[in-house]
Amino acid sequence: MTHKHRTKDEQFILCLYEEAEKTGDIENPVDRYEVGKLAGLHPKAVDAISKLLIQANFIKKAGEVEIYLTPHGEKLVLRLRSE
Repeated sequence: MTHKHRTKDEQFILCLYEEAEKTGDIENPVDRYEVGKLAGLHPKAVDAISKLLIQANFIKKAGEVEIYLTPHGEKLVLRLRSE
């Protein structure tokens, strides 16, 4: 099986999904900087990626640092996982 290279945005949203899955509910808020660490990103990159994903309606803010997946974001993750 070939391993497809993922963009930093894709890696971030996949890590977000995995962390949310661990809480038992995909829509539970997760610390975006913790997700960034798992994806190997610096805090400034996390801020930039979060801003773009919020604008694209893939994630929503649940506080200053907490974010969660929207149904649109969940569809993206499931599509990425199936590739």
